[in-house]
Amino acid sequence: MINTGDIVISIKGHDRGEYYLVLDCDKDFVYLADGRLKLIEKPKKKNKKHVSRLGKSKEFIDMKDNDDNFNDVKLKYLLKNWRSKCLNQTL
Repeated sequence: MINTGDIVISIKGHDRGEYYLVLDCDKDFVYLADGRLKLIEKPKKKNKKHVSRLGKSKEFIDMKDNDDNFNDVKLKYLLKNWRSKCLNQTL
């Protein structure tokens, strides 16, 4: 089950393989941002079936709670760290 604050990877579409943070979700769709092309102010709407959950972002929750200035730069850095963690685990 995908919830707000989860890190997901796109498994369908032209953005396949991209990492995103779930900003919001409803019954069938999730609203995603990557801090680069899809910004927090204008998230990407994507079908839940087209993403795969990688895990919960404790960093996002901590940043969101402690820092009112969570922005796209911090999001880009957060996803970069997740991407490198996932790559290191597969090697």
